[in-house]
Amino acid sequence: MKLRTRTDDGDFGLLVPAATVYDMTSARTVRQLLRTHGVRATMGRTSIHRWRNIKDRFQILVFPEDAVRAYDVLRLYTS
Repeated sequence: MKLRTRTDDGDFGLLVPAATVYDMTSARTVRQLLRTHGVRATMGRTSIHRWRNIKDRFQILVFPEDAVRAYDVLRLYTS
């Protein structure tokens, strides 16, 4: 599967991040959870810069109109 990557201006187009996870397995799990609840979701790779270490993270991306529903689903399954 091809991951979405950031454009030069540092965003993913119309998509907004709903979650950030550390590995591909977690990203797939979260994406599938959202899809099961009817939220259109995909994954993208991003780099987090902390103390000069660049660490890759995976973001689960959703359309803005699905963001509130995505947050509600994630809240139910993570609290």
